[in-house]
This record gives sequence, C-alpha cells and structure tokens, in this order.
Amino acid sequence: KAPLIQKIVNMMWFANKHDDGVMFPDHFKPFPHLALALVLTGICSLPFWYGGSTQMDVAFTIQEYCGVFESHLNCLCEFEEATKEFEVLPGICKKMYE
Repeated sequence: KAPLIQKIVNMMWFANKHDDGVMFPDHFKPFPHLALALVLTGICSLPFWYGGSTQMDVAFTIQEYCGVFESHLNCLCEFEEATKEFEVLPGICKKMYE
C-alpha cells in the first residue's frame, strides 16, 4: 500500500461528486497509468528537506518534469510487462479506483 499516492488520487479525482473520477468513471476504472505517472511525478516535485528547512521554490512545469513523467510512465509500462502473467499493475490500478 502507498497511502500518499491514494490520498493524492482521492483528493484530485474523487473528493466530491463533481470531480472527474466520479463524473467520468469509464475513464478512471481502472485508474489510468498516465494519471498514476502524473501522481508519481507530482510527488517528485515536493520540496526536499535539508537539515530541518525546506526548499520552497519548486516549479512544476512541463519543461522541468516532462522527463520525470516519461520515466515514471516507462517504468510503469516495463513493470506491467514484467508482471503481465500476474496482472499486478492492473490489480493495483483497479484497487486505486475502488
């Protein structure tokens, strides 16, 4: 389990009846790999802690994080392929929707 990932998913797409995940369940069941890669990319943009202080000036831009997003998406695709016979990633994405 990854509570931070699930919390972000719930806040972004399922917090209320007007959110996209609720309004368009066909697009979010199972939870899309692209959206999971975006969540992982967002987590990578969180400020880093250095000796008790934080670096608060972190920009989340396409230029800055496109490579990170593509890396996460490629890793998810490779993981899905490597665990295809066990359907691990589809199972994870199904549970993320539930």
